[in-house]
Amino acid sequence: MVFADRLRELAADSGLNIKDFCADIGVSYRTVQNYLAEKSTPNGQFLTLINEKTGASPNWLLLGKAPKYVSSEGQEMGGENLTMAQSHDEFVPFHRLSVEASAGHGSLVQDENSVGYYSFKKDWLERRGLKPGNLSVISVSGDSMEPDLYDGDLIVVDQSQTDLRDSNIYAVRFDAGLYVKRIQRAPGGRVMLLSRNQNYSELVVDDSMIDDLDNGSFQIIGRVVASMHEW
Repeated sequence: MVFADRLRELAADSGLNIKDFCADIGVSYRTVQNYLAEKSTPNGQFLTLINEKTGASPNWLLLGKAPKYVSSEGQEMGGENLTMAQSHDEFVPFHRLSVEASAGHGSLVQDENSVGYYSFKKDWLERRGLKPGNLSVISVSGDSMEPDLYDGDLIVVDQSQTDLRDSNIYAVRFDAGLYVKRIQRAPGGRVMLLSRNQNYSELVVDDSMIDDLDNGSFQIIGRVVASMHEW
């Protein structure tokens, strides 16, 4: 279930269709249509209004995390008790994409559609110089990066950071697969894609692939700046 499904569920809980639900909470129907079609991202003001009108938790609406309903006086997000006014000011949502980065032998990249949203504290992003428009959340597939990253973990990728630096972890396209690997430069202009799990060999990117990014065989998607492990 994604954000659009949960919003429709809230309307159904109220015994209303989406159009009547919009009128009931005081939000334009066109705005909500854009949210449902994922043409725009719900902002803190919308989430606050939903909570005030229905009691629904913004954390549930964005992420699907229980409880579904909370008091408008406060909620738990990121381990801290926050008022809704604080969550409006302090949290920023951005897209989760329907792709997996392989921590193994490679995941085939077919599309990159948004399947929901995750929210992070604004001051956390600002301290690290991260801009929400550059960030995407994707999932990890495979065990080659264990114990740093586990199968099913979620990673935040900053797509503005495409300059390769040794020892950082990047999401990269290589031979039609999407990988998450640690980077190490090697003599001769080559780049090594390293796994944390010693059962996996390194992948070698030839310097000709790095110099000719237009050929599509190697592309740096962005640097991994955070990870989330869900139990």
